[in-house]
Amino acid sequence: MMKKNGFIAVSLIYSFFLVFLMIMLSSSVKNAETRQMLKSLKEDIKTNLDGEDEFIITTLPKKNPITSLDYKEGDEVNFVGESWLVLYNNPNSVGLVLKRALNKEEVTTSLEINANDNDFFNGQCNDASCKVRMCLTNYHSNFCFFQSTSNYEYYSWERSVGKKIVDNWFENNVNLQKACRLQYDQATSIKKCSKDNLIKMTFNDGIKMNEGYIRLATKDEASLGHVSWVPNNGGYLAPEAWTLSLHNHTSGKSFIYDIKGNVRDTTETFTIRPVIEVKKI
Repeated sequence: MMKKNGFIAVSLIYSFFLVFLMIMLSSSVKNAETRQMLKSLKEDIKTNLDGEDEFIITTLPKKNPITSLDYKEGDEVNFVGESWLVLYNNPNSVGLVLKRALNKEEVTTSLEINANDNDFFNGQCNDASCKVRMCLTNYHSNFCFFQSTSNYEYYSWERSVGKKIVDNWFENNVNLQKACRLQYDQATSIKKCSKDNLIKMTFNDGIKMNEGYIRLATKDEASLGHVSWVPNNGGYLAPEAWTLSLHNHTSGKSFIYDIKGNVRDTTETFTIRPVIEVKKI
């Protein structure tokens, strides 16, 4: 009798154990299927987010059409996945300056050089922000350059290091390009930058009128915020940021203004903070 009861007890234990294993196996299979489904879903979402323009914030809404409360100088806004500060406000567009400075990877990639090139950086290019020269101390065929006191290519925005950086940064910025090319070119059926989304801007450096979708703040724009632009730890424009201005030259050297309005030698190094103008809807 004891043997029979013992056999029954062992059989029950094994039966419960087998049922438990089946439940665990079924649960594991179900979890694996769920993980695979979620992975596939995430990949589909990522593909759609990467490929579809409508998922990118490409315009800025008018804040309050009832009270006409609109963007104010210094407001922080999100656009194409970046934080920007309002530089100026027009009836149908907003001028934005990037809240952060361009970093080492962005600058060196734009210039197609490394951070050890002291002709451009003077050793002050790092991951947080990269300080660059507007002109070079040595001869360079593409940029304003110093060869001697009697042979000097005076500063102009068109031939500055800063222009090459912001132009190339703009061209390589996937989200900005998505924001810019929302309309098909009727002749080629290819999407391209449209003035309906990012406004084409101009700057007169005293030599020629320069056009583009991106540039630096002018000296007058940078001075709009007065004291409010100065603090760096609060995310505002730092005093060591470059601005655009009419150049001046003394004793064979060219100068430009920093963001506080101080005259600086174009071979000094300061940060780059791009400016764009975005349509409001």
